[in-house]
Amino acid sequence: MVSISHGDWLEAPKPAAADHLICAIGDVHGRADLLEALLESLAEDVSGPGVERVTNIFLGDLIDRGPSVKDTLGLAAGGLAMFCDGRVPVEDVLLLGNHDAWLKAALEDRLHVDELHVWQSNGAIETWHDFAVAAADRPDRIVDTLRRNMPEIVTEAVSRMVPMHQIGDWVFVHAGLDPRRSIDDQPEEVVTWIRDAFLEPRDGWPFDVIVVHGHTPEQPYESPTVKRHRINLDTGAVFTGVLSAIQIRNDRMRFVQAVG
Repeated sequence: MVSISHGDWLEAPKPAAADHLICAIGDVHGRADLLEALLESLAEDVSGPGVERVTNIFLGDLIDRGPSVKDTLGLAAGGLAMFCDGRVPVEDVLLLGNHDAWLKAALEDRLHVDELHVWQSNGAIETWHDFAVAAADRPDRIVDTLRRNMPEIVTEAVSRMVPMHQIGDWVFVHAGLDPRRSIDDQPEEVVTWIRDAFLEPRDGWPFDVIVVHGHTPEQPYESPTVKRHRINLDTGAVFTGVLSAIQIRNDRMRFVQAVG
């Protein structure tokens, strides 16, 4: 059974528009049960007074490791909009995680054999199982089976995954930004993989933005991490049973979690 908890509204480090509710969801990794409950709860909040538009951002790593990858991808393809029944305009943004990048490359027939082997050793088996892929098959047959068995709505959703999304002074990426580069020069490999240089920048934080990210669970794993320059929503759903989201509106923010 999945339960939902809402944290208190806190002062946000940067303001957002009063009529704009911004939501972001951390790494799901196949925990469709948690994601469905979380989306249902977030949908209840879009009807708050004064909310005229909603942006919901999936921070990447929808796939691999967890038990229900196919259902997770279906839920993300429908997005929060699917749960809101047109009560308010909802924009769903799917960010590319390092795991999702392997799937996207496979669906676009540009995944190299060595990358496929790395993917296989990093949790791909659960994803492949959900789409009737035999891990012992030849690499070309693995890719062909994935492409053939992927529902069209999921293929389309994966194709529109983007590396980064910015709303005012809030930047949303899967892994983080490289403080040694400009914001306009952040390659896909950086925003989907970076860790230490972003998490604890040696020479301070050069940007006037707050980054909301996932990718690297931090202790205590069941709670989002809030630092001066970043907010980490990866609470390790696949091993903690806690999937975290943030809601940002006006000058306030709060965390919403699905636990199960």
